[in-house]
Amino acid sequence: MFKSTFISVLAAVVLLAGCSEEESAIRIGSKSFGESRVLAHMMAAIATEQGLPVEGVVEYENTPAILEALKRGDIDAYPEYNGTGLVMLGQSPLADGDEATARVKEVFEPLGISWRERVGFANNYGLAMLPDRAEELGLTTMTDLAARSSEVSLGIEDDFDDRPLDGLNPMVQRYGFEFGSVEQVPLEDRGQLYDMLLDEKVDVIEVYTTDGQIADYGLTLLEDNLTFFPVYELAPIVRMSSLSEFPELGGALDALGGKFSEAEMQALNRKVDLEGRAPDAVARDALARLGLISSGAVEAEDPLLIATSAVLTDSAHAGTSLRAVRRAFVGREVAIEASNDPLAEVASGNARLAMVGAERFFDISGPAPRRLDQFESVAAVGTNVLHFVATTDGDAPKSLQEASALIVGPEGSSTHQLGMILKDALGLNAELVATDAASAAELIAAIADAGQVALISGPLGLDVVENAFDGAGLKLLPITGWTDGGNLVKYPFLRQTRIPGGTYALQFTAIETLSSQVVLAGPAPAAAATTIGEQGPGATAAPSLKPVPTSTVQALAGGVSDGGIIDPVLPIAAAFAPALPEPPAAMNPSADVSILNVLLVLMFVWVFWLYTRREVR
Repeated sequence: MFKSTFISVLAAVVLLAGCSEEESAIRIGSKSFGESRVLAHMMAAIATEQGLPVEGVVEYENTPAILEALKRGDIDAYPEYNGTGLVMLGQSPLADGDEATARVKEVFEPLGISWRERVGFANNYGLAMLPDRAEELGLTTMTDLAARSSEVSLGIEDDFDDRPLDGLNPMVQRYGFEFGSVEQVPLEDRGQLYDMLLDEKVDVIEVYTTDGQIADYGLTLLEDNLTFFPVYELAPIVRMSSLSEFPELGGALDALGGKFSEAEMQALNRKVDLEGRAPDAVARDALARLGLISSGAVEAEDPLLIATSAVLTDSAHAGTSLRAVRRAFVGREVAIEASNDPLAEVASGNARLAMVGAERFFDISGPAPRRLDQFESVAAVGTNVLHFVATTDGDAPKSLQEASALIVGPEGSSTHQLGMILKDALGLNAELVATDAASAAELIAAIADAGQVALISGPLGLDVVENAFDGAGLKLLPITGWTDGGNLVKYPFLRQTRIPGGTYALQFTAIETLSSQVVLAGPAPAAAATTIGEQGPGATAAPSLKPVPTSTVQALAGGVSDGGIIDPVLPIAAAFAPALPEPPAAMNPSADVSILNVLLVLMFVWVFWLYTRREVR
């Protein structure tokens, strides 16, 4: 008995020891902005390629948090900038990369942290201009700018104003700048600086030199000819205890050394920050192209996808959207992809944009529709009209209320959602029949008997509807009773309209129906996260889903000639927000002015008292 128990306990101990060993895995950290995410996923992928156990990538909101996690052993490694490493340990940042690296290795060694090979690029501060404006003023260097600085306005993020060694005031003192004006934006909204520059609201902006927008917009980066800005070269940093536990880890990370130039990192950042691609996919693709991992690259750059319903893939709306998106994303292949739930494709990162009807922005599962504000409209494309198609047999319904069944697409599709709205709003007795049909032709073909009606949502004159009506014995049914009750208030995204007579074959009279606006939609900005100024260039907190930049939104809207104004019931991109008048100046003056005003009032009271008092004899 004792022997059996002992063997069981021993076996359990061995099993637990084995589990403990299996659970030992490498954890890579990342700061919460695109460049750090990409490099962290590169580190994870290249370690996995060497057969090392990698648990994944963990994001931290700022440099102090991620550095503390590394020292504590919560993570084993993360990508860091040598300039930031020096600042974090109270050292002055340096302009020479080799000197900065030697110094940061020296000060981090007592912490048990090893700096590996530099990846090959520096993400420094810089000043950028529109090329035409720089040429007009004859500027190529920051010294040139100093001579004309009183004629230009500067745009910066507020964090740059606070930096004591490499920020606005030290830069002004070093170069002798006297800017005509300085405009600031919050650090988390630093993308607005590019919009301000493109809109010519400022002449010069402070940038991070690996920002994808620099190349994307063809900006001129002024040379820092006095070498004012310190260097911020990126390298993996690793706990020395982790290197002892996983001896192959150091060599795996060193394989990244010198592999990426500033221009190459700009291109990768653009894919994440502007095009909204997943950082891990961008990282694996880049490594596979370099031959550092065995899989992950694609034969050609995958297209920017616009997800939409199958009904709209071959419609005029699709052509309008393709033209607008191709103009906004110059040089990028763009494709339309059919989906029953286009907004879900955007949320998952499978598509950059969705082309949807206004109803898709609302959750109708509750007693009243609830607007989905995690997405926003970026361009108005056109209008979808609801078509209710029935046969012309003798027993066919004469109105929607007489139908025995309403045929719609799969659950979650636009027509399924619209069918649910109509049953609720009109009190229909018709059974809602969800089918696998996605296209208009499939929905029409699903009509099995005279009592059934197919619901198709698409632009007027949709070819497949026209073809189906041509000699097929079909007709359109009108909607009646929409204004009864509170439908106009409950479902404001559906508008009353008519299908004019003669739109389709043998349709001689106008048909009353409903319509919804069709828009291009993208992810909306998430709530701004807390950011820390010591993180160094590029270290802004960002949501996992990037909204479409304001300048791109404007290009998209400009590329749609007849889309009109976006329906105000929809969530709308900030680019369309009206300019509000400046608020009146605050009534409360500063403390010293308030005290002076009180003293003046008291003096007048005293003088009045002296004047009115009774004379004492």
